[in-house]
Amino acid sequence: MKVIGIENVFRTHPLPDLPNFKVVTWEDKVEINSADIYIQANIMECKHRKLRPMYQYIKDSGKPWIVAESAVFRKNMKAPPNPMAYHRYSWFSYFRDEGLYNNQNRPSDRWDQIQRDQNIEVKDWRNEGDYVLVALQRPGDSSLKNLLAKYKTYENFLASILKDIRKNTKRPIRLRMHPLRRDRQEEIFKKLNLEGVTISDNTEGAKIAGGGEGGSGLQKDFAGAWCVVGFNSNVLTESICEGIPTFSLCPSSMAWECSNTNLADLDNPKFFDRQQWLYNLGYCQWREDEIAQGAPYHHLMEIYDQAKMYIQNGQLR
Repeated sequence: MKVIGIENVFRTHPLPDLPNFKVVTWEDKVEINSADIYIQANIMECKHRKLRPMYQYIKDSGKPWIVAESAVFRKNMKAPPNPMAYHRYSWFSYFRDEGLYNNQNRPSDRWDQIQRDQNIEVKDWRNEGDYVLVALQRPGDSSLKNLLAKYKTYENFLASILKDIRKNTKRPIRLRMHPLRRDRQEEIFKKLNLEGVTISDNTEGAKIAGGGEGGSGLQKDFAGAWCVVGFNSNVLTESICEGIPTFSLCPSSMAWECSNTNLADLDNPKFFDRQQWLYNLGYCQWREDEIAQGAPYHHLMEIYDQAKMYIQNGQLR
C-alpha cells in the first residue's frame, strides 16, 4: 500500500521509516493521485484555513486516510522530537467517536509501557475539594469543531456551562485558561457574568507544543478541585487519572467513557472503573521509535477493510 502525505498537511509528527511512505508537494499531483492511503496531521477544521483545499482533496478522494495527532497521555512525556515521545494515530479523525483506532477490549501491555515510560500514577477516586474547575481550550483549535457546531461561539459555550454549573451547585467556580491564546480567552471573559468565578493564575510548568501537558500549575488547580468540567480537553484524561470526578461535555472526548456527562450530578458525581479505559487508550498512541518501525501503521492496517467500508457506506462525519 502506497501511503502519501502532502507537505504542510502532514507535519510535526514522525513518519514511519518504511519504503511505502512518502511526503510530496501539493504540486506533485501524479504522486498524490497514486496513493492508496493518505496521511495527514490533525483535521481540516478551524486552524487550517489556508490548507483546506489539500485536506478537502484527501477527504474527497474516496481513499482512506490516517490522522496523526498529539498523544492522549502526555503527563511527564518527553517533548517531541524524541524517541520516547508519543503520538496518536487513527483512521479519519482523532476524535474518540469519529476516528477508528482499532483499540477495543485491548490487553494491558501498551498502557503498562506508557505508565512505566511516563511515571503516571492512577490515584484512587476522591470525594473532597472546594471548587468546580473548568478546563478551557485554545480558541480556534480544531478540537472545538463540535463545540462550535452546537453553541456557534466559544462565548456562548462558556456562558451556557457557567449558567448550568451555578444552577446545579453552590460551589465556587475556577476557570483554568489554556496556556495559548490567553488574550482571546480574556476578551471572552470581559463579556460574561463572572460573579463567583475566579480565574486561575497557576500557569507554570506547562510543557509540550500546544500546551499539551498542564505541568505543575495544573497540579495546583487539581489539588483543590471537587471536580473538573470541560468539553473535550486533554486535561480531562489527566483529571481522571488523578482520581478527580470529571465531567466531559462532548462524546468526542477521549475521557468520555470514564466521565460524568450531566452537570445535574455536580454535587453527587459518579465514579468509574478505569482499567479497560486505560488499556484501550494505550492502543491509541505510539512512541517515536515504534512509529519509525511502522507499529501504528501495521496496527491500523488490521482494520483497513473496515476503513474502506466507512467511506463506501457514507459513515464519515
